[in-house]
Amino acid sequence: MPPAGTPAGTPAGTPGETKPAAPAAPAAPAVPEKTETLDTDSVAYTFTTRGAGIAKALLKKHEAEHGTRMTLNEFGDMPIGSVTDLPGQISNVAFHYATDLPAGVITFEGSDERGLHLTKKFNVPKSTNLNKDYIVTMRLVFDNRSKQPITVPAYYVNTGSAAPVHQKDRIDYTGFKWPGAKFVDVTWFSGGMFKKEHGTYTATHEGIPWAAVADQYFTTIVTPQVDSENKDTPSKERGNSVWATRFQISDDVWKATSHDADGSSSARYGIEGALGMPGFTLAPGQMQVQIFHIYTGPREYGRLKTMPDGQVEVLAFSDFGGIFSFLGPFVGFFSKVLLYSLNSLHAWVGSYAIAIIIITLLIKAILWPMQNKATKAAKRMQALSPKMTEVREKFQDDPQKMNAEVMKLYKEYGVNPLAGCWPAFIQMPIFFGFYNMLGKAVELRNAKFLWVQDLSQPDTVFHLPGLDFPVNILPIFMAATMVWQMKASPKTGDPQQQKIMMIMPLIFVLFCYNYASALALYLTVNNLVSVVQLYATRNQALPTLQKLPKKK
Repeated sequence: MPPAGTPAGTPAGTPGETKPAAPAAPAAPAVPEKTETLDTDSVAYTFTTRGAGIAKALLKKHEAEHGTRMTLNEFGDMPIGSVTDLPGQISNVAFHYATDLPAGVITFEGSDERGLHLTKKFNVPKSTNLNKDYIVTMRLVFDNRSKQPITVPAYYVNTGSAAPVHQKDRIDYTGFKWPGAKFVDVTWFSGGMFKKEHGTYTATHEGIPWAAVADQYFTTIVTPQVDSENKDTPSKERGNSVWATRFQISDDVWKATSHDADGSSSARYGIEGALGMPGFTLAPGQMQVQIFHIYTGPREYGRLKTMPDGQVEVLAFSDFGGIFSFLGPFVGFFSKVLLYSLNSLHAWVGSYAIAIIIITLLIKAILWPMQNKATKAAKRMQALSPKMTEVREKFQDDPQKMNAEVMKLYKEYGVNPLAGCWPAFIQMPIFFGFYNMLGKAVELRNAKFLWVQDLSQPDTVFHLPGLDFPVNILPIFMAATMVWQMKASPKTGDPQQQKIMMIMPLIFVLFCYNYASALALYLTVNNLVSVVQLYATRNQALPTLQKLPKKK
């Protein structure tokens, strides 16, 4: 709600196009800020007259650090559900409010200089039903109380902000999401050797059903609802643009909210966003109504799946970036299947760690025939190894001739050098599915197993004195089991290649060391089962190689 004469919001561009940051600081409210807290069984919502929105949402069933409760919009400046002409700014309209605590209702009212009156009514959920818990209903009523037509320009409904939960959370898990677009994490805004720095993210698209900010495990989603009071203006039911920007969180602010800080020089970022809605014109005495649902809660697959507008997409399972982005659809599929299996098994055994172990055993059992066939193929390669060594020594000065003779040996003895690789190729999307799923499964937060206090975090048992270096047991144990597996496997290929493969345990340690300990648990069990399989088949007679009959 801009004051009279305020220009319309800057138009958004194509997805990913950048615009300058909003130039002016938010105007001070005409009256002192007042807050009111409305409680439910799951959330304590703190509402503010500054922007007439949700200043904070404290999640009662989820811990942050040191026993404190998880708080959404803890670091952002924009209240969730605040309505503004320009994204990232708060209008100077003085809002007054009234509450009906038994009904869980708070109503804000304010007018600008033109006579445009805005009423914002928030209803907090009274039911703990899976479909309604964590969802606040916001009803906006734009009322022209002047004697002249009023044009309301395109406006924005702010999603609030998201920020990391812990000091060492993956930075690329904090970001902004809307349907059909890739997850815009906070690293997107950084400049670099191959990309320019971005101040804001904007995009335009007709009929945007929702927009969200998210950290690794929690999200705030703003969803316009189909409003029966607006049947004559269906275009007002959905958004038509989105906006997001990141902000830096200083050490002082981070520590002031009871978060641990290890003195790292790396920057810590949060993100805030907004959903743009179409403008309209009101005749004197005319009203326009728009209803929104605001979800402030965990990125929980089972809960988000029940929401009707595809909000489960905020998990971004298929947004698998980097050089493996082509695996996105496969990784997304396996991530969903694995998470469903994880939750189903947890309901049965009561432990996420045991559920991960069972899933690993089931996968290994399904792949056993293929793995056994690959082991036999590796043994055939091992039996052929002396002849291949002779060929390499004989033609070591002529690589082209050497490769031709090696291929001739493969053909004569019917050996397929790729036969032993298929299990690894099959397990690659499964591994990435586990990696993707375990990094986003809020269900694993604070799940314990043996010495592991939280399967969603590294299993740090202590820090090295004077170095502040964490000692994580599971990744080290995982590397040891991988070395064991490699030692027990048939020796194939060039000896130099075998030596190069010995660095794989180190690579996996670096990959898993500061990641969710659940991933190291999965890899450890996977390696141990592979070792058992190898020892179970090691007593099989080494195949006798015979040349295949030549084709006539």
